[in-house]
Amino acid sequence: MARKSLLGWVKALVLAGALAVGTNAASAQYRYCVEHGDLVAHLSEQFQERQFAFGLIGQMAIMEVYVAETGSWTIIVTDVAGRSCIVAAGEHWENVLIPPDQDA
Repeated sequence: MARKSLLGWVKALVLAGALAVGTNAASAQYRYCVEHGDLVAHLSEQFQERQFAFGLIGQMAIMEVYVAETGSWTIIVTDVAGRSCIVAAGEHWENVLIPPDQDA
């Protein structure tokens, strides 16, 4: 329980730091954005989270999921200018395998 609380506080501090940096009109939909490399480095160093999956959001952005062996996870969205925003984070990530002969 203490680890979960600590994880939440640390990610909240990252978001607060990003807010202090400010945003521009292009990233106004997300208020807590930083450069992609900085955010990825933070997720790796502080939470041991590595990229697990990604997908395109049209031609304007990419969504990435970062996951740690401990089960913590973070979803970020990065725009074409390289600004990344945390849109969700949590605990207890689980992979689900669907057999090829079974519908999703």
